[in-house]
Amino acid sequence: MPTTSFKNLYDVLGIEREASADEIRRAYRKKALETHPDKLDPSASEEEKQNAERQFHKVHEAFEILGDPIKRKAHDLRMRARTDPSLISAEAARRVKERKEWAERQREESLKRMAEFNKELEREKLAKEAALEKMKIEAAMVAEMLKGMYLSNPEFAARREAALQRKAERERAEMFSRTQQPIHS
Repeated sequence: MPTTSFKNLYDVLGIEREASADEIRRAYRKKALETHPDKLDPSASEEEKQNAERQFHKVHEAFEILGDPIKRKAHDLRMRARTDPSLISAEAARRVKERKEWAERQREESLKRMAEFNKELEREKLAKEAALEKMKIEAAMVAEMLKGMYLSNPEFAARREAALQRKAERERAEMFSRTQQPIHS
């Protein structure tokens, strides 16, 4: 499905609106050779390569439409309708208006959903910040309590340190014993 919408495809191929099928084919071949990405210098930047590919696709798309008599006629009608709106029927004009209104409603609903989503993100962020602040306050309180315990009972700090050393030694011994076990295949 072509992505070109209401572009003058004759300009893309560099031909007149009255061009014959043969002239369209010749112009396509010439432009395809000019714009083909493989024609670029090997040292071309990625941006230049992408631009050449876009140009090549535009040329190919223009040929797909102008090379088919039915698609060409539809393209010509669209182009004339854009320059002279009186050429389209009242029914077509009504449908165009309805589509524009529908698209605008969809855009507004999308913006509303995005705003609600952003508000929810902000609420979550504030809740996380509040929880983090509460944790910091509680951690400070625990640290203050431990400090008080250490000051009131110096033995407590020594017992805690000895317990932590025993735990670390057990973990080292377990890790050593796991590394010494034979591997079963």
